[in-house]
Amino acid sequence: MEGHAHCSIKGNRLKFVATLRLPIKSIPLFLNFRVIADDGEPHAVIKQVKLGRLALPRIVVKSLLNGFLSFTPLFRYSQVGDKLVKETRIINGRLQVLVNWNRDAWNQAKGLITDLADKERLLVYNEKLAEIINQSQLKRFMRLGPLMQHLFALAKSRSENNDDPIAENRALILVLSAYVNGKNITQWLPSNHPPVIPPRREVLLNRRTDIAQHFMASAALAMSGHSTLANMIGLAKEMNDTHSGSGFSFTDLAADQAGAMFGKTAIRSEDKARKVQAILSQSADESLFMPNIKDLPENLSPADFAARFKDIQSPEFNALKRQIEQRILACSLYQP
Repeated sequence: MEGHAHCSIKGNRLKFVATLRLPIKSIPLFLNFRVIADDGEPHAVIKQVKLGRLALPRIVVKSLLNGFLSFTPLFRYSQVGDKLVKETRIINGRLQVLVNWNRDAWNQAKGLITDLADKERLLVYNEKLAEIINQSQLKRFMRLGPLMQHLFALAKSRSENNDDPIAENRALILVLSAYVNGKNITQWLPSNHPPVIPPRREVLLNRRTDIAQHFMASAALAMSGHSTLANMIGLAKEMNDTHSGSGFSFTDLAADQAGAMFGKTAIRSEDKARKVQAILSQSADESLFMPNIKDLPENLSPADFAARFKDIQSPEFNALKRQIEQRILACSLYQP
């Protein structure tokens, strides 16, 4: 849909203005709308919604939104959002979102993105994945790079015939993400077709299974338009691990960010989707999409993290975060 949008924040007020062209081919009609929200606890409050010159009362907006969510697939997204997002505040010119780390909700969020994929395409890539693994001589571990090369070669071939590279990349990444993370995708596939279950192998990226899992999970989530959410959840998980798990890991955080960039790039536009297919179908080199992160600190206890980085707002933390982002952007796949 054609149009443009602008969002600004002043003090404790957010203003969102957009113009969208309506899907009517014969007549160029546009819809202007504006949303104003003010800070509130625990969540910001919508104060005004205008469609053209028509101002909608807040009670009407709330009723319309609740009705829209209740009778569309978006209801499932709103349920997950209620579990993951603890606060949404507009304070001193900034939008602040406080994430409540919830592993069950995170797993639900990863599952929701299959709503965006065509089941027949999922079936094609699941069967191709099973074929690749069955033909391999490796019985325990497989590298992510070769799996991507074979699957993107299929995506490239299919895109030349059906002219929909974005849909092909989306289905491919969803199937591969599920496999890497040990998820059963039979419930996503057409019910009238006996599912093929690929033999189980651990998948490596940078010679580690956890890096592959972080990368592919974030790639799948980012394809639904939630690359920022993928990064936020990744950071929330690492902060949780600092206190109750294996410690804060910048390698995991880098894998989350690289995966989000990969997922977003693979479906950004038809041209970009074809470029991804062309590059990855010709090489199994993982450095095309994932930088070397072996030197990044990990397993940091609360005391170690505080001593080196103070908190996630500190210059030291942000400097390393920018370094990670620069490494990711230097990968060939993400070059303009």
